[in-house]
Formats: sequence, structure tokens, C-alpha cells
Amino acid sequence: MAIPVADNADAEPRAAAAALLAATEGLRVRTRTQINGAWIPLLGFGLLALAAVPIARFAFNFGAHGRNVGSYPAFAYAELTGLCVVHQPGTPCLKGEFDGAVLRFVAWGVWFALLPLAWFVFARWYRLRGEARGVVPRRGMWVGVTVAATAVIAAALWAMLFNSQPWEVVLLENSYVSPWYVVGIGLLALGIAERSVTAAAAGIAHAMLLTRYLGASWGSGWLPSQHPVHPGWTDGPQFKAFLLASILLIAGLCEWVAVRRRGAPGAAGAGAGAGTGVDTDTVVS
Repeated sequence: MAIPVADNADAEPRAAAAALLAATEGLRVRTRTQINGAWIPLLGFGLLALAAVPIARFAFNFGAHGRNVGSYPAFAYAELTGLCVVHQPGTPCLKGEFDGAVLRFVAWGVWFALLPLAWFVFARWYRLRGEARGVVPRRGMWVGVTVAATAVIAAALWAMLFNSQPWEVVLLENSYVSPWYVVGIGLLALGIAERSVTAAAAGIAHAMLLTRYLGASWGSGWLPSQHPVHPGWTDGPQFKAFLLASILLIAGLCEWVAVRRRGAPGAAGAGAGAGTGVDTDTVVS
């Protein structure tokens, strides 16, 4: 009876190759776990959005419950200069018409600085975390998205300031000027860079829901297509802001759970580094 020597000889290289592939896959999963941190920006921006809920009428300037964005600095200046208003000839000049305008301006304008600053803090955290673990994240995606977004914003501002404004630009200026788009666009870029479906989906959902609320008509509820006869507290700007924050917080918790599972012992395969001479603790630089 013939002995299948050739089959046995071929089986050993195949087994070694399979073990090496398993070890490589385990190393890839471990490296991804080391650099994956999308849940931090998701939860961070979710908490910022949650903090904006009490002042959502001004922080988000929802189209159905907001005002022309030019009124914020104009009214604040009027309050600071003590401007008074005469409603009818012969009546006294009232100086209390613009009380609280400065606080409303701050509640609206602070997010234009706070949200980009938060992205800078998160980017710096990513860098320091990667250097500490020996895995430095790639910056190409971030730089590309930042340059593209800066170019679009600069072009839009140039068109608004120095050119005649058609009705489309007026609509964008008055209804869609919101720094919260920085959150959705940034999370989409982060999701693409980290191959995180959760982060990308959260960014898209946040931007789309924000657009629906900003462009909603007067009297619309928390569902922009509905106009309740007797609006309740769920139809106000606070509840809409809470929904936007919930998208980010739920996505952040889901991403955190996914990272914890990927980093659990045995998640990358129990025999990832056994018998191959490959150290799965090696950190890719």
C-alpha cells in the first residue's frame, strides 16, 4: 500500500501558512484596537450637544424657531450702546428692547469657536495616544477634509460678503449657518479614516437631521413634516437638540462596546500567535 508522502509534505506548509495568516489577522485586529478611538469624539460631541440643549433656540438657531443670523450681532451691539426704540411718534424712547441680546449672541456664537477647538483637542489626543502606543494615525484624510472644508467655507463667505446675494445664498446665510455641521462632517471623515461604519453613519445622520430642522417651516414639530395644532414640549428646540445629541451618544456607546469586544482576550483568535514565531504584541510604527 502506497504511503501519501507528498500529501503530508504539502500539508505542513499549508498549515504554517494558515497559522501565519491567523497571526497576521490577529496583529491587524490588535493594531486597529490600539488606534481606534472614534467613541471618544462621538461621546465628547454628544455631551457638548447635550450641554447646548437648554440654550438650543440660540445655539442651533433652528429655522422654525430661530431668527436671521445677522440679528445676533446687531442686537448685541444695540444693547451695548444703549440704543432706544421709538415705536410711534410722540412716545418715549424705550431702552429695554434689546435686553439679553448679548447673552443670546454669546449662546449662538460661542459654538463657532468651541466646536472647531474640540476637534483640535481630539486630534491632539489622537496624536499623543498614538505616539504613546507606537501607532501614529495617518493624517492624510484629516488634512484633505480640512482643506476641502476650509475652501468651501471661504468661497461661501466670499460670495456672501462681496457679491450680490441671490435667494439661495440668502437662504444659506439666514437658515443654514450652523457650526454644528463641523461635527457631522468631521465624524464622517473620522469614520472613513478608521473604517468605522458607526462613526460615519452618525455623522451623516447628524448632518441630515440638522439640515431638516434648520430648513423646517414655521410651526413644524420634532418631525419637520408635521405641523401640530397645539405644539407640545417635544416640538420645541430643546427636544430637537436632545435628539441630535442622542444620535452621537448612542453611536459613541455602540462604538465603545465594539472596541471593548475587539480588544477582549480571544477576539482575534486564540491561536493567533501560537507556533508561528510572530509576536502579536509587536506594535506597528
